[in-house]
Amino acid sequence: MQVKDIMVAPPTIDKSAKISNALGIMEKKDTRRLLVTHKGGVTGILTMRSLAKELGTKKRTKPASSLPVITAVTDNYTFVKPATKFAVAAKILKEKGGVLLVSEDEIEVLGWITPNELIASYDFGGQARDVMFDKTIITINSSERLVHARYLMLENNIGRIPVMEDGKLVGIISERDVAVAFQEFKDNVPDNHQEAQVKTLLVADVMSRNPLTAKPTTPTEQIVSCMANKNIGIVPIVDDNEKLVGIITRRSLLLAIPTLE
Repeated sequence: MQVKDIMVAPPTIDKSAKISNALGIMEKKDTRRLLVTHKGGVTGILTMRSLAKELGTKKRTKPASSLPVITAVTDNYTFVKPATKFAVAAKILKEKGGVLLVSEDEIEVLGWITPNELIASYDFGGQARDVMFDKTIITINSSERLVHARYLMLENNIGRIPVMEDGKLVGIISERDVAVAFQEFKDNVPDNHQEAQVKTLLVADVMSRNPLTAKPTTPTEQIVSCMANKNIGIVPIVDDNEKLVGIITRRSLLLAIPTLE
């Protein structure tokens, strides 16, 4: 299998567009990434994580929504040829992260490959316990401040965090939740009140409750199917006592795909 067989058309936005427009496109297309272009060329990648980082900064002289997309663009992409083999593509994404832009000349983008395309095209066997992350699971309490959730995401390069209350799993907070919350906050709270009021934003205010969970013995393919159908990026794994024992993410699934050495 080659990348040309599984690539998809990337949603795009011009670098001069406003962040509010970008968030609208992301919401409409249910995606966490956009290809940023200008005059037919690639400028970079806009991600929910880069938006969470930019929108959460303290110093701003204008409403967050009016900022141009270029202020939050990253260069986390790699060009690959259409004939690049599946295993090679998986190896590149494991090592470099980001996305793969499929192009013959590194100018015209024919499509892109994200972890989604690789995961959807691979036949996973085994059970959840075989692919889950179970070491040093980062969690956060629902009563913590939103700024702390943002810090944990950026510091650990993760997009979603299980939320706990009294030692029990109650929800998930995502980089999308953080980005949207900070956009609305920066747009609606005057500059001179933001430093004080941002401390009142709590994880509980924006997280998603009652997340989909699975058991360590749940077939991996069943979890992958649910993640794809519901477009969710994390499935907490709980034992028979509902104790959190691991997580499955797109990253953990990507790392489980065999690659060429």
